[in-house]
This record gives sequence, C-alpha cells and structure tokens, in this order.
Amino acid sequence: MKANRSREWREAEWDYDQIQVNRLIPGSWGALTQEEFIRELKGIVRRCPQFYPAVLEFALYQASTKGGKASERMIEKGFRLLVELAAPKDLDEQVDAVVENLEGLWRYDISRSLLEFLADRRPLSAVCHDSLAHAAARLGDLKSAQHHIGEALRIEPVNKCFWSNKGLYHLMAGELEQAADALQRARRLKPDDPVIKGNLGIHAYLSKKGGTYFDYLLRPLDRKQIDRWADQEKWDQVDSLCADYNGCRVEAFAQSVLLGAAKQRSGLPRLLRVLRSFFDFVEGIDSSGLFLNEDMGRVHKYFKPIMHKFIFKYGDVDHETIEDVYNCLIAYYGFLEDRRVVAPSEFQ
Repeated sequence: MKANRSREWREAEWDYDQIQVNRLIPGSWGALTQEEFIRELKGIVRRCPQFYPAVLEFALYQASTKGGKASERMIEKGFRLLVELAAPKDLDEQVDAVVENLEGLWRYDISRSLLEFLADRRPLSAVCHDSLAHAAARLGDLKSAQHHIGEALRIEPVNKCFWSNKGLYHLMAGELEQAADALQRARRLKPDDPVIKGNLGIHAYLSKKGGTYFDYLLRPLDRKQIDRWADQEKWDQVDSLCADYNGCRVEAFAQSVLLGAAKQRSGLPRLLRVLRSFFDFVEGIDSSGLFLNEDMGRVHKYFKPIMHKFIFKYGDVDHETIEDVYNCLIAYYGFLEDRRVVAPSEFQ
C-alpha cells in the first residue's frame, strides 16, 4: 500500500490542513505563533515521515533560518517523496512551488539538483526547463542554461518570458548580439512587459559600456542624476533609482556568495534576510529620502542610534542578533570594497 493511502497519512493531512487554516483564519484562541506552527509541523513529520507537504515546509523553514546539511537532506527527501506520491496532474504545480521557494532563498544549487533528479525520471515541462536554466545560469553554467531555455522554447516557442530569460543569459555571458535578438523577439510578443523593458535597458547600458550582466549590477552610481531629480522633487524617480541600485548591489553580493563555498551557500538565506531587514529598517527611519545602502560611511556614522531604534522597535533583540547584523554588514561591505564600489579606506 502506498504511503499516501495509510491511516497515518490521512491523519497527517487532517492536522496539516488544520494548521494551514489557522494561519488564514485564526480561531477564537488566536493564530498560531511561528514557533507553534513549526512545532506542529515537526509533530506531523514525526508521526508520518512520508507526508511530504509537511516535510518540505519544515525543511524549507530550516534552510531559511539555520541552513546546514540536515535541511538540505530533508528537502531532498521531501522532494523524492513528492515525485513518488503526488498525483500526476498536480506534480508540475507542486514542483514549481518548491523551486519557487528555493529561488526565493537563493538556493539555486538545491533547485538544480532536484530538477535534474526529476529529469532522470520523466520529461520536464517547459516551466521546469526554464527553472533549470535559471538555476544553471545563477551557478555560472551558462552553456547548460542556454540548452535548457532552448528546450523550454522548443515546447513553448511563443513564450515571451522564455525569450526574455534567454536574452538575460546572453547578457550574463556578455553576448550582446545574441541577447538583442532574443530580447527583441520577447518585446514583439509583449511590448509593454516591464521585465523585458528592464532587460533591454540593461542591454542598452552594456552596449555603451561593455561587460556582462554582473558588471551592470555593480555599475558606478549616477549620483548626479539622483541629485537632479531630488532638486526637482521627482521623488518617485529618486525612490525607483535608489531601489534599483540597492537591489542590484544585493543581487551581485548574493550571486558572489552562491558561487563560493558550500558552507557560504548554506548561510546565504539567513544572510540576505538579515541584510534586507536591516536596510529596510534604516530606509524606514531615514528622513532624507535618498538612502543608498552602499553609503557605508553614513551607516557607520549613525550605527549606534540606528541600533538603539532597532532594539526599541523589536524589543527582544539579543547579543546574537546584534552580532548577526554586524557580521552581515561586514560581509556585504567587504564584498563592495573588494569590487571597488566603496573605498577601501571607508571599509577599514
């Protein structure tokens, strides 16, 4: 008898549905806290180790907070159970959900491994080929990325997202002519798509300056343009440009860590969560409207009052949290200093 037909499975499914409902519609006793929710998930996994929805959700939570080999092994176990036990009609959707979660954590190494496991057992859908292409590209294997995006386009030749992604992978390789061809085909399919327009903008920049997509992420700051718009009180444009620079710098940092040692990749989700939380908090209390997270001197100058407000807001901040913030900032600014985005003297 298959595991998903057992009494333990049915009981686990009932318990899992109940805690999910509680998250959406808290009962009279209130919503489960995060700690209570995780404790309930652990109980379900203990009672029915084959119930892959709880296995995967718990493993992804562990990967996002602690990382480590144990969470990776658990994700692999849950995914194998999913492939074995999921209804064929639901498999692609459930696989896509797992991959999307891993991409959000920047664990492209894990998503690539899982999708290759799936490819050994059944033909991949166009969406899975697209996800596998993206994982390969993030891991620096651009030849494999072009192969898989080509397979996705063979299945769905008029998918504008696939053509845009193909163009992006050419940009990553500095292949500007091939990138232009793919991106123009994407634009003909959806002229006003913001992602396609963004990729075309990157292509235009690299056509003038040279380099690859990674060079674009670390392009010199156009502070004069920001100041001009600020003087003209064009705050929407200022916010948009500052957010773009901030996002690009963090993306470049994440890409660098992803290509590093396995231990670094394991800690990447936590690293990014702490960084984003800190910078979001600083931006929220910044009164200038011009916060750029590469302004290291400014963060250093106001670090003490920033952290006082941080502690006051969250209340339960302990020494470990402060160490987390400090170590993440050192890693991030060390990366920017190494790439000469910030001055070595400032970093010291």
